[in-house]
Amino acid sequence: MLISLRRFVLICTVSIVAVVWHGCSSVVLNPKLPTMPAADEVQQTTIAYPILLLHGLGQKSHAWDGGAVQFYEKEMGLRFGGTLSMKGGAARADGRNNGIGDFYTVSFSVAYDSVNTWARELEQYVNYVRQKTKAEKVILIGYSMGGLASRRYLTQNLNDHHVKRLITIGTPHLGSPFAKVWNIKTALTKRLADKPNIVSETLLKGALATVTAAEADVPFDSPAVGDLRRPEDGGSFLDALGKAEHPGDVDYICVIGDVDVMGEVSKFNTSAVQEVLRRALEFMDSGDVGKWLQTGDGVVSAYSQTMTNIPFFKNSISRQRLTRTVTLGSLHTDHLQRSNEIQRVTLEDKPEFKSAEFYAVDGKPALVVEFNDYLPPKRSTVTIQYPALSGERTVKTTDIRLVRKKNGEVVSRAIVPLGNEVDFGQSFTTTVGITNYFNNSISTTKEWRVQ
Repeated sequence: MLISLRRFVLICTVSIVAVVWHGCSSVVLNPKLPTMPAADEVQQTTIAYPILLLHGLGQKSHAWDGGAVQFYEKEMGLRFGGTLSMKGGAARADGRNNGIGDFYTVSFSVAYDSVNTWARELEQYVNYVRQKTKAEKVILIGYSMGGLASRRYLTQNLNDHHVKRLITIGTPHLGSPFAKVWNIKTALTKRLADKPNIVSETLLKGALATVTAAEADVPFDSPAVGDLRRPEDGGSFLDALGKAEHPGDVDYICVIGDVDVMGEVSKFNTSAVQEVLRRALEFMDSGDVGKWLQTGDGVVSAYSQTMTNIPFFKNSISRQRLTRTVTLGSLHTDHLQRSNEIQRVTLEDKPEFKSAEFYAVDGKPALVVEFNDYLPPKRSTVTIQYPALSGERTVKTTDIRLVRKKNGEVVSRAIVPLGNEVDFGQSFTTTVGITNYFNNSISTTKEWRVQ
């Protein structure tokens, strides 16, 4: 009986140990995970897509000085790569960092040249920036006619444009009634060239002198003004551009000005008075009361500024989804002064989740999260949650880097070391949250499944 009791105790003890041992053996703290794929940290830029700022008709790069440059440098911590211009027949950047930076301003050679000429220059600027920064794609921000030059560049380089996002600001995509002045000056010039009689010549010269006196920095018979004419005013360029195929892999954003005209007129704002004149011209041209009621920014109607009204986009719902419209209550001449709003549009968007995988990093388990954003990765916050973790774990900014993968793709990569509280012997779900500087957030989940 005593022996049987001892044997029973021994059997029970062995059974308990076996159960405990079996339970312990299911806890896996350092599983066999694949090594994190190698990637080179991006040194030339702090953002994935360098920014090119394009001025409008009759301007130069200094149109962006002040508010824009300060916003990008001081608030966003981006590096200014200088002003791009043509020197000796080639694109060059003056100023800082040997032409390497996160954003650039552009000075087209002739401030009132044709849109086609600007587009050809822009191609060289894009190639120069990509060569300097090693970036695969850039962001184009075109103010007024700069937006048209950007679109023309895209239509001429459908499959090799290297543009991630195009933002147009106050751009006359469908033309402006003011450009009809091109017809007036060219007609007067032609009539004088035909050698009229002395009376007609005197009248024509007087009329031409009056028109010329109103030109300021842009000759009314310049190629640019001719390009900006609406079809009903004899223009053909914008009509053809609007029907041309545009790349389908570009994010299109149009910033339009839509102002309270009467309120601005009461302040004796010159641009607001121009807006009243613009509406009057459109109404007189068409006799359509609706034209008088169309809002605008003092130079261009809101309808003309809106990309979805361009024939290529308007004729297809799927193409319209490529575009986004942002409305500002600013006049055409004031758009760039509203730097906080304009520049936020440049970079503001939700982060794009790319992947989350469990890897071995320096021999220890980690969750590696990859995402895309227009902002510097160190301006983002990455958090994770899983059942064994009390609260959230936030990734240190030093563990979030902009990297170029072996396939050439540039992503923000966050490495989240996983502590001993993670049992890889059990299936679990991890929640990943990404929040950028503008508080735009996304969340997703990553599952660990025990085979």
